[in-house]
Amino acid sequence: MENSKHSKNFLNRRKFLSIGGLTVSSLALSNASVLAIGSKTQAASESTFTEDDPALTSLLPSEIFSVLNLELPELASVKRMLERKGSEAALKELLKYYRNRYPKAKSSESPQSAKEDINVTIRRANNICNHIFQWGPYSSADYGADINWAADPAGDIEWVAAMYRFYWANDLSDAYINTGDEKYAKAFVDLTVDWINKHPLEKSVSVDHPVYGWHGYPWLDIQTGIRATNLCRAFPVFVHAKQFTPGFLAILLASLYDHQAKTVAMPMNRIHNKAIFEQHGFIYVIRTFPEYKDKEKWLDIAIKISHENLLAQTTTDGVQREWCGGYHLAVYHDALKIDEYVRDLGREMPPDFQKRMKAMAEHIFGLSTPELGFPMFGDTSRSLISSPERNTWSLYNTLAEAGRRFKEPRYQALADLNLDLLPVNASAAFVSGGVYTLRNGWTPEQVYMAVHCTPPSLNPWHDQPDNGTFELYAYGRWLMPDSGFYTYGHDADARAWHRQTRVHPTLTVNGKDTIVSGQHRYWASTEDADVLCVENYSYDMFIHRRTLWFSGKKSNLPFFVIADEAIGDSKGDIELHFPMAPGPVHIDNEKRNINTGFSDVNLFIQVNGKQHPITLEREEGWYSWVYGKRERRTSVRAFYKGLAPSVFVSILIPYKGTKAPDCRLLTDTSTLIAGQNLIRIAVEVDGTRYDLQREI
Repeated sequence: MENSKHSKNFLNRRKFLSIGGLTVSSLALSNASVLAIGSKTQAASESTFTEDDPALTSLLPSEIFSVLNLELPELASVKRMLERKGSEAALKELLKYYRNRYPKAKSSESPQSAKEDINVTIRRANNICNHIFQWGPYSSADYGADINWAADPAGDIEWVAAMYRFYWANDLSDAYINTGDEKYAKAFVDLTVDWINKHPLEKSVSVDHPVYGWHGYPWLDIQTGIRATNLCRAFPVFVHAKQFTPGFLAILLASLYDHQAKTVAMPMNRIHNKAIFEQHGFIYVIRTFPEYKDKEKWLDIAIKISHENLLAQTTTDGVQREWCGGYHLAVYHDALKIDEYVRDLGREMPPDFQKRMKAMAEHIFGLSTPELGFPMFGDTSRSLISSPERNTWSLYNTLAEAGRRFKEPRYQALADLNLDLLPVNASAAFVSGGVYTLRNGWTPEQVYMAVHCTPPSLNPWHDQPDNGTFELYAYGRWLMPDSGFYTYGHDADARAWHRQTRVHPTLTVNGKDTIVSGQHRYWASTEDADVLCVENYSYDMFIHRRTLWFSGKKSNLPFFVIADEAIGDSKGDIELHFPMAPGPVHIDNEKRNINTGFSDVNLFIQVNGKQHPITLEREEGWYSWVYGKRERRTSVRAFYKGLAPSVFVSILIPYKGTKAPDCRLLTDTSTLIAGQNLIRIAVEVDGTRYDLQREI
């Protein structure tokens, strides 16, 4: 059935492309900035539209003055022109008004100029002028003279979504800011008019996508919100161009009014990241064009929806409830913008909205990796460090901005690595969200483990059934990175592979996916050691309880001990999974050891079970750090052919150099009883005995 569906989609796509005259170019242009924004994409098949979609009609450009408040003092000259000389003269005066209101942008204000070589942006913009577009990891595609906006050249619904969100407008505006070349303004005007002409509300608000059957895709909430955002970003740039005529101003203002009317009539009706993205665009239009008559009515709606939705989709300790760093960051940034725009418009968001934004910033601070990024839980990617300069790292600007916004010096201190202002104990727990960091410092030489064991997500598409999972970093190297998510739309089988429980470092029975039902049980943290206990109702009548000790935090050889308790009934193999970083991995089944083979930093793992033997064997592994890219790696399965209840104890020691440290478990695992409140374990690491305990 599924294969038949995929085949049908493929044939539809081939037919659709041939009709549209679309050709795929060999120009494979990198588009990191668009891809970063593209991390906001959703399961595109989701829709808030129904068969009873309200009847909406696009505003005609000739009617634009009927929706503007010409009684505003600043529009007095526009009103006079309209009364004395008609709409054409009034539009010229309105364009003059906006050119005075928005000063010309400088090249230093280019959104992408600080992120990449502007020559790359200009090269993309030149292609866009010729109707050649590119998104994500795919080759460029030539859309021809008559653009088919719904085209699907990559076989990925996210490409289609990106076109409808006008991400391409950012390249054109950056190129125009840096060169002043009118061809970029002409391209923006021509493309925008083409899209508007082909998507009047009355004909496209309920249309289905020809390949995916995606209902209402041109005006889906997230499309509408992000497209409005990108149009508002581009407007102050292009309004000064010769190509930006009074006639185009009327067309654009009428279309933006359509965006607002659609959002008022059909707002996102669920607690979801999309609702915040939608409201960001909605408020951005109000802030950019407060001359609309409906400004205050729109603002009342925006404040109410944004306030209620942000509080509902985040925990009290500030974790966005998709448990995914990329979406947490996107929602946080849009919430900041919403707050800023509302202030600009003379109003304020409620105090608990601002308090929740601060909690979200605290989560970013506490969870941030040694490379100032997010752990790759769920649909979160990882930017590879290309420069030792911290101000180029992913979360640097976010932390610096949060430090200023919330008057919190710790955030700026982490951005700049000012150790004098950072807490001595760097570990953190976000109990409501089920995410934790165990670390022994703040420098890139720190030992860092991020742990994920969450309640059910409000949007399982972006979460994965991997409770108990973790990522491990030490001394400048990722030793056990997450498998990543790889893709959203172009390869359903590969996406499904990366979402499996068994490709994450946690416990399964027969390799089957687990239920997502995480629960916090215990947390204690000092400068010397951390203890964490979480559990997940993984299968029917089966609980996985995981206790992690991070010991010797101040020593020369910090290490982790993990006690995994299989509580309940099980039929088949109880398995622990250890997906390793890409590179050499050595397995010693006799001693139950796993050891990486890098030349600088390595990881030693010893797995101990009950009376029955544990067997180590290699299994398929992939590592994907960014959308559409992945590489093979070794994953090790430690399995036990016996019944629960059982207890397994693993010792994980990251170390510098190539000589593995000495360690041994001093406790007889046969004396450990799964499910008891008290557990005591003794280990010896590098000649030092450690007595570990946890009681819940």
